[in-house]
Amino acid sequence: MAATASINLRISNEEKTLIDQAARSMGKSRTAFILENTLRVAEEVILDRVRFTLDSKQWEELNAALDNPASEEQVRSLGKLFTTRIPW
Repeated sequence: MAATASINLRISNEEKTLIDQAARSMGKSRTAFILENTLRVAEEVILDRVRFTLDSKQWEELNAALDNPASEEQVRSLGKLFTTRIPW
């Protein structure tokens, strides 16, 4: 992916020094270090949003739905879901 956008940050000298030290310790530029770690955290945040919990009634309903064959509409919807490009 070609880099076409920029992000500017205002940080303290101490924060910059810490980031530079960490980047050097990994053999990376400041930009590569910040980008790699920011993208990793962004993915984690997005993935954490898909976790859900169910009470026992909801769990039973989910299992019942999973035990039944999918309708044609559900199959079409899943096909669309699986071909949609992930945002990261």
